Amino acid sequence: MRSLLWLLLLLLLGEVTAYSGDSEDAEEIVAILQESISLPLEIPSDEEVENIIWYSQETLATVVPEKEGRPATLEVTDPRYQGRVSFLEPSYSLHISNLSWKDSGIYQVQVNLRTSQLFTKQHYNLHVYRWLSEPRITVNFEISSEGACNMSLTCSVEREGIDVTYRWLSSGDGNPINPNAEHEGPILSTSWRPGDNALSYTCRASNPISNISSHPIPAGPFCADPAYPERSSMSFCLVAKGLLLLLLLVILAMGLWVIQAKKNCEMPRMRKLKRDRMKLRKKGKSALSPV
Repeated sequence: MRSLLWLLLLLLLGEVTAYSGDSEDAEEIVAILQESISLPLEIPSDEEVENIIWYSQETLATVVPEKEGRPATLEVTDPRYQGRVSFLEPSYSLHISNLSWKDSGIYQVQVNLRTSQLFTKQHYNLHVYRWLSEPRITVNFEISSEGACNMSLTCSVEREGIDVTYRWLSSGDGNPINPNAEHEGPILSTSWRPGDNALSYTCRASNPISNISSHPIPAGPFCADPAYPERSSMSFCLVAKGLLLLLLLVILAMGLWVIQAKKNCEMPRMRKLKRDRMKLRKKGKSALSPV
């Protein structure tokens, strides 16, 4: 009786472990958002399998292998995975398609053997990542009383997800910036003085499936002439206004030319009409005069 109680206790402990989400000794799996992944399963070839139960936050699916001529079956019990999971024969590895962020986490498979009450377990830690877009850099700067230009560059990636790292590189050489300066992380602080080499800075964003660099950002235009952005904008506005004024003058000149040409075309016709009227009047007078 005591042995039976111990056996029941061990089985209960096994069920608790199945749902605990413990990632100890879990196989790390990296996948891509909206794509597919397979969780590999290893079953000893000399063992007869009763069924295979996959778990995530709860029981995900149960696979009953082929036996006595009946094909293998898959029953999906978690509605989050309906229509997205299948198994790969002959290993019965779990295949998940159209991955979402919510699919990340701990997975467990329990293989129940037909010949005994024993079972084997495997654990997986699934990480879902997105392909990174090009980093954007925001620049803030100020000129100190000593004439130094203190710059703060912030690098960010739209919808970056998790496990994204940032590294700053100096332009052209591909090497990290001075190790004494802050070059790890999304924010870089640096300074520049007139006469210093005009460096450009590039931000490189990385995650486990991709890495991408920003366009180089030169320090010179911001520090050598603090009014550079405003002046550039003012120059553009002046050029635009000048072009608009020139366009209006051209349109006005063309309108005057068209009016004058129209008048020139109408003048010969008016003269001809006057001559015809004068001839008619003369004929009328001659017809009325007595013989």
